Amino acid sequence: MQAGFAAALLLMAAGQAAHAQTAPAAPAIDADAIAVPSLAFDEQPEMVKAYDRYFYFHRDGTTFADALADIRECDGYARGLGYRVEPEPDSPLIKGTLIGPIFDAIGARWADKMFGVPARRKARRTNMRVCMGYKGYQRYGLPQAIWQSFNFDDAATAPLEADRQKMLMQQAKIASGPRPLKPELK
Repeated sequence: MQAGFAAALLLMAAGQAAHAQTAPAAPAIDADAIAVPSLAFDEQPEMVKAYDRYFYFHRDGTTFADALADIRECDGYARGLGYRVEPEPDSPLIKGTLIGPIFDAIGARWADKMFGVPARRKARRTNMRVCMGYKGYQRYGLPQAIWQSFNFDDAATAPLEADRQKMLMQQAKIASGPRPLKPELK
């Protein structure tokens, strides 16, 4: 009985595999058609302090396609990170009161804005830094205004997927482009 069942499953799988269509190949992306901002700037001391938050990646000898695959992979690890603030069950505002759930709901939203968003930002930066560093990319600092022109901060509100992919392509073009003249970050 089990042998017959296994044979039937094998035949069904073989039949489905024979009829399965392969997904069409993704169209090649022309890196020359991707506009990137100028990374030239006069370094100021206050900018250097923010390089742990505002940076970009570069790896010598990498192709645009490899850089895009690496950035998309690392973005996948860094996206959708969670941070949860647990309510204090013995708080006098919550314990044994009818208004406790209202305070809990308002407090949770406030706590997420105050603690969750910065924690998700930091976790995303850390995950991107570790993942891209593991792949051999170096980091280079940028002023916030230039960084924001081709990066996103999805800790509070995620960008539309089309915008996200456009920015990831810009990051890949920069990561595979000419070696930066500024010193790499440690």
